[in-house]
Amino acid sequence: MTTLEQFKQVRTSVAPEVQSELFQLMSKDPDAAMSRMVEIAGEKGLTVSSEEVRGFLRAMDDDEEFDDIELDAIALAAIAGGHRSQPC
Repeated sequence: MTTLEQFKQVRTSVAPEVQSELFQLMSKDPDAAMSRMVEIAGEKGLTVSSEEVRGFLRAMDDDEEFDDIELDAIALAAIAGGHRSQPC
């Protein structure tokens, strides 16, 4: 059984760009993001279910561990719901 600490170790081994992509995918298609996280964990030798990933993410969010994710301008705009206005 995979522990939260093992999941966190996998997270730290994933490139920041991939973490950002996963965050963006989570906002668009959470099920696809969960599946991708299960796949990444499997590539790192961990067996984890989507439900376990959900629980780990909740625990990490409760501990405010996602404050270090750097988002690009497109992701920030998508999350904020804003659009860059073009000058006339």
